[in-house]
Amino acid sequence: MSDLAAASRDAFHELLDLLREVGDTHFTPQRGVIEEVTGAEAYRFVLHLLAAGTEHHLEGDPERPCFTRIVSPQRKILGDNPDAIYYWTRISGARSYRIRGAIAGAAYTSFTVHGRDPAGGSMERVIADVNDRDLAIDADGRYEILLSPERQAGNWLRLEPDATSVITRHYFERAHSVQADPDVVVPLRIDPLEDPGPPAPFSDATMAARLRAVAAHLRANTLGMPAPGEAPAYAFVSRVPNVLPKPASFGVSGVATLGAVDLFYAMCPYLLGPDDALVMEGRLPACRFANVMLWNMHMQTLEYRHRQTSLNRAQMQTSADGKFRVVVAHRDPGLPNWLDTEGHRLGTVFWRFVLPETLPEPIACKVVTLAEL
Repeated sequence: MSDLAAASRDAFHELLDLLREVGDTHFTPQRGVIEEVTGAEAYRFVLHLLAAGTEHHLEGDPERPCFTRIVSPQRKILGDNPDAIYYWTRISGARSYRIRGAIAGAAYTSFTVHGRDPAGGSMERVIADVNDRDLAIDADGRYEILLSPERQAGNWLRLEPDATSVITRHYFERAHSVQADPDVVVPLRIDPLEDPGPPAPFSDATMAARLRAVAAHLRANTLGMPAPGEAPAYAFVSRVPNVLPKPASFGVSGVATLGAVDLFYAMCPYLLGPDDALVMEGRLPACRFANVMLWNMHMQTLEYRHRQTSLNRAQMQTSADGKFRVVVAHRDPGLPNWLDTEGHRLGTVFWRFVLPETLPEPIACKVVTLAEL
């Protein structure tokens, strides 16, 4: 059997070697792995990356694309979000496609077309984007979007030769986070305008290439990522524990990749002792959507199904003029808007504001003891 699929065997062994290298060398104190829980979660993170890589890069077919969920409560990668459903599909810049979908109660819906990272990593540039504000949508909330190299009438997204994927975002402000509700379905499909016919069975060369694509995805998001203190300086990212920067967009930060172009973000590490609490105070801007959440040091949300580790506006108690006070602590302080760290001494606070009507205000932060609260 090995002789019949020698290239696949070699690529599979390369993937196994990469998994061992990541497991043996990547998770260090410099990357925030300073306690047992974060060390154990590191291996969960690698397997979640492998699961996503298998679905997207082994099975993804640009000739016959299909939207698949990026994250779920059981697959947390790259900064997942309890209040959003994200889809991804592989495409080709040489093809044309039709997307059909429905708003389905989402507070915000957007599509971004991404082009290949020249370095072969995960920093794929944004080629084109559209959100529901600019889409023609019928009375039932349904829409169609054409994707092609040539301009089309109606809803259209431009494809360039290096177009490689489409990411969709569907944000919901609900008392029960949408990712924790298995009954929520966002109708969405994509079809090529020209039928490519049935796919050929996997050849040895095809399987080897797909396995190497999975390995490239895994490498780009582990060994290919800089340590927190060595990452590029983004305006919305603070390297100082317990201090949030002023919210900023990817455009302000000069980054035309990754996040949605309509969003403002603010993030910082939190570092709290057993009796400490991080108090965050500010005012929510008028916007389409806003939330805050806690991640571990692998950019995975903490357990939102059974604990309050995130808050959207439907869950957050605010004053009439939008002022909030959110408390991050290891134990319930008996106050509204508590975010449960699950005992993670070190983690990340992440805020998100969608289509704000005015620039979001700075968020004041201070660390106090639980007794002072």
